[in-house]
Amino acid sequence: MSSINSSNMNNKEIVKQVIEAFLKHNVDKALSFMADDIKMGWPGFFNLKPGKDAIREFYQNVPQMISSEIGEFIEEGNKVVGTGVVTARHGDGSLKKSFFADVYMLENGKVKEIKSYMVFEQSKEA
Repeated sequence: MSSINSSNMNNKEIVKQVIEAFLKHNVDKALSFMADDIKMGWPGFFNLKPGKDAIREFYQNVPQMISSEIGEFIEEGNKVVGTGVVTARHGDGSLKKSFFADVYMLENGKVKEIKSYMVFEQSKEA
């Protein structure tokens, strides 16, 4: 697999490429922007084992994406936060909308760590 040249992209552009790839379920493209020892987790829930294989394995079980929208990006130093909204079809056939804010730590043009904060939309019953 060829690696995408991210050397002439800034950190915000790299993160945008990663999020777009994840939302299109193109995990290999997303991984091409990551360090080999990438760390990924959902604070308060769980962390994957370090490395690209753990991310590849995790995304094999992600619900089918129905729609997505990328929000805003905030960059400070080697950190970039990307936000968005995802609607996915889960195993029971239900559609669930979630909102994310992912914090990316970059080093030498590669993503070293991702912390994903996700909130599921609640029903609007009174």
